[in-house]
Amino acid sequence: MISTLKMDMLKVLVIDDDPTTCNLLETVLQLEAFQTAAVSTIGAEGIVPLLHLETPQILVLDFHLDGTEALEYVAAIRADSVWGDLPILITSAIDRRQDCLDAGANDFILKPFNWQEIIERINRIRDNSIQKEV
Repeated sequence: MISTLKMDMLKVLVIDDDPTTCNLLETVLQLEAFQTAAVSTIGAEGIVPLLHLETPQILVLDFHLDGTEALEYVAAIRADSVWGDLPILITSAIDRRQDCLDAGANDFILKPFNWQEIIERINRIRDNSIQKEV
């Protein structure tokens, strides 16, 4: 799925039901030279069609979204033949780190997070993905 993860080409999709969080994350990521897209809801068709539309190389996903836990979305992504290897960073105000990692997320960050920390986590995910491709 992930074609070459070059820093100048990296696109991060932010999905959070709080539009302010989406806007702030997009701004911070753009300041770090990432391409971004952000959405506040996932439609009834699920997350995979959204991935096909946005074509991200990394997904930042809020744990609670539209009454659904991110674990369901992670399972759908991991089961998909195209998106199964997409790096996923989950955010939440409730510490569900182990559940998220067990479900297949690459990382978890507790809200409220430090902006530098989220950039470091995304860079680490990017670097690990690049190493896997080599």
